[in-house]
Amino acid sequence: MPHDPGIAAIALGVGSALLSLFAMARVACMDARRMEIDPAWIAVAACAGLAAVLAVEGPGAWPGAVGAAAMAGGAGWLAVRLHPGWVGQSDIGLLAMLGLLSGPRLLLPVIGLSVAFFPVAFFAYGLARGKRRGRIFRHMIPLAPPYVAALAPAFAWRIASAVRPDLVPAGTRSALAVSLAGVLALAGMLLAGALPMAARRRAMAAGSRACPDRTRQPNHQEED
Repeated sequence: MPHDPGIAAIALGVGSALLSLFAMARVACMDARRMEIDPAWIAVAACAGLAAVLAVEGPGAWPGAVGAAAMAGGAGWLAVRLHPGWVGQSDIGLLAMLGLLSGPRLLLPVIGLSVAFFPVAFFAYGLARGKRRGRIFRHMIPLAPPYVAALAPAFAWRIASAVRPDLVPAGTRSALAVSLAGVLALAGMLLAGALPMAARRRAMAAGSRACPDRTRQPNHQEED
């Protein structure tokens, strides 16, 4: 039997969901610009998101959320052990948050959409770093933007469909709407991260051309 949240539960769920989405955006933008992930903001996004899910879907959503978090976080932990250079320690928490807020029903679609976003991120950061065509996919990228771009619209759809299922489209229309929202979110994150990186690289290149190295000339002092 579907959970029927009351007014207070809906208010709590929507407020917690907005806080979780804000924290996700914070994590993604920080990673996009600095190539680092703040575990504190991941914890905020995970806790607020779980509170939103439990408020609008009921306590029955708890086991599935924990199981999906363990599955996604465990996959990240295994990736760190097998290929330490590919995934960082902080990315384990990011993947666990993704599983927690996706749940078992949305975990595979969210993972699939984020994987589809990876080539876009590689291409954008490859151009920003001035990589040649043969090496444009052989460099480090921030993982939070592709994951968050896939997770945030799916999580918002999950909360909205639990609050007002009559207003949320189902099936193919929902999938297209979530994918389009994810593309727009990813574009914004990449602009926030890769564009300043490209601007700094061009500024440094222009400065090096405008101010070539000069050979130091000895100081000649007049003798009395």
